[in-house]
Amino acid sequence: MKHIGECMPDLVDIDLNKNYDGEKCRVCGATIRFYRNEYRKACRECGTWVFYRARVKRNHQRRVNCYICMDKGIVEYPVQKDGNLYRYVARCNCPKGMKWPGTIPLLVECKYSPRPEFIEKKNRMLTRTIPFEEKSSYR
Repeated sequence: MKHIGECMPDLVDIDLNKNYDGEKCRVCGATIRFYRNEYRKACRECGTWVFYRARVKRNHQRRVNCYICMDKGIVEYPVQKDGNLYRYVARCNCPKGMKWPGTIPLLVECKYSPRPEFIEKKNRMLTRTIPFEEKSSYR
């Protein structure tokens, strides 16, 4: 008879003894354990209600083809007029921007829009992308 780790190697990395997720109380520092179907609990140390924070898995392998619109096809830019800040929308020149309706003007056609180079520079600074590296082997 084989060990389950030999038949199903994906299960080896899972800690079967841990059936909860933990969240730290910011008031007293105690760890609150959230079991299945629980999303809120009172801290046993200080009584503060703690809600479970769902963690989003981020995909770091996504490559951005257009830094102007971040592959959305549409760009939102601000315009200040009479002391008020207004937000306008324009299409990007990339292929995803061409899928949007023609009633939305292109970014280069808009009179008060910033140049696409400025938007691209701002988006590149915000993402601070790291070059994609493929891992060929696991240890």
